[in-house]
Amino acid sequence: MPPDEKGRRPSRRILHTSDLHLDEPGEDACDCLEAVVGLAIERNVDLVIIAGDLFDHGRVKDELVSFTVAQLHRLPMPVVVLPGNHDCLVPGSVLERADFRENGGNIHLITSPEGETLELSGLGVSVWGKCIDSHDDVRPLEGAPQPDGRGQWNVAVAHGYYVSTDPPLFPSYHITEDEIVTSGWDYIALGHIPVFRCICSEPVMAYYCGSPTVSGTVALVELDDEAGVQVTPVALK
Repeated sequence: MPPDEKGRRPSRRILHTSDLHLDEPGEDACDCLEAVVGLAIERNVDLVIIAGDLFDHGRVKDELVSFTVAQLHRLPMPVVVLPGNHDCLVPGSVLERADFRENGGNIHLITSPEGETLELSGLGVSVWGKCIDSHDDVRPLEGAPQPDGRGQWNVAVAHGYYVSTDPPLFPSYHITEDEIVTSGWDYIALGHIPVFRCICSEPVMAYYCGSPTVSGTVALVELDDEAGVQVTPVALK
């Protein structure tokens, strides 16, 4: 959808979540997933982003995979799923077992380890992300392109640790301040840290949304050219 005559992009609302770590059928995390889906429907969001670790590991039962796919297919809006370090996209990955394309095409899985841009037709939103496909030296935002300036909202999604100038505690999944502030994106949806946290508020908004199973929250992201980008933690019922 193009900008209006004043160059303003249509306002959009995103539900940003991550780190559900689904492990066993019937566990609390399954209730959290149902609550996330219910909230997205209740708030009538335009897009749902799952920023990694939807599943806790690659050995989960087929029953849980089927439950998860069915829940995501309840959503009438597009869903972008990024593989994290727990459900990384290796041969035989749980995300390969989950045929998200069955019974509808609302679920978009990021599959490129070099990074790819998803153009969500009709929304005026593009989403860039880089899937995790190993446990080696992964840089989730490295190589992110600059927004192309075609009058749409530009969102990136990344799963990893934000590292400042201090020596990082972990050997991989580093996301740096420079990668965020020079990206030019309207919003960066982060996953991997289980609490709601603002990493950067200007010139680029970057947030961890918190884990529904740990902090009990998701992030509601309002994209509006007049009001700016607003990010609010929302508690699940």
